[in-house]
Amino acid sequence: MQTEQSFPSEQVLKTLQDPVRRGLFDYVSRSVQPVSREEAAAVVGISRTLAAYHLDHLSSSGLLVTTYARPEGKTGPGAGRPAKLYEAVHEEILLSVPSRNYRLLSSLLAAAVESDASGAVLDALGRAARAEGERCGASRENLAAALQDLGYEPRTDERGAITMANCPFHAVARQHTELVCEMNQQLISGVLTGCGQHCQRAQLQPSEGRCCVVIEPQ
Repeated sequence: MQTEQSFPSEQVLKTLQDPVRRGLFDYVSRSVQPVSREEAAAVVGISRTLAAYHLDHLSSSGLLVTTYARPEGKTGPGAGRPAKLYEAVHEEILLSVPSRNYRLLSSLLAAAVESDASGAVLDALGRAARAEGERCGASRENLAAALQDLGYEPRTDERGAITMANCPFHAVARQHTELVCEMNQQLISGVLTGCGQHCQRAQLQPSEGRCCVVIEPQ
């Protein structure tokens, strides 16, 4: 489960200002598995020593977490020391300069939608979400790019189904789960239409640790 965590704004901004450090952070954040120093260095094009310095700085700033594991297949004496691995934090990091409270606004609007007994506001929200999804889908060159623009992290499995490793509306979804899940479905359905992906369908399949919507191939 994701939780929220606060870090000094100046510290986070200063940490991510460095282009190499930002590149490392973006790569680790997108990776499904924890990343080693060697892998990160090769992707960004720097030495292992420099990668280690920047990765440890990101970790000390609270932007990454570290674990230790031996390379796959290497166990017992002679396997060497476990390698230091890096992965994105599971907490939600909020950064706004100057201070803003968009989460409160979202929660208030969600509560207003839920209080409308007629369902007219909920229908309007669904139409608006689908329209925005279509606009975003039509403006990008592929489905993955459109989903990433909206804050999702698409992952394709061996069946061709696409799950979202991240819900962009997680903080509000914890209090207004059904409302946000329905909006997610409409938004992603609109993206599929905008991208011309008529052979795929956005379905509600809630699961812990990811978005409630899965794009299933038809």
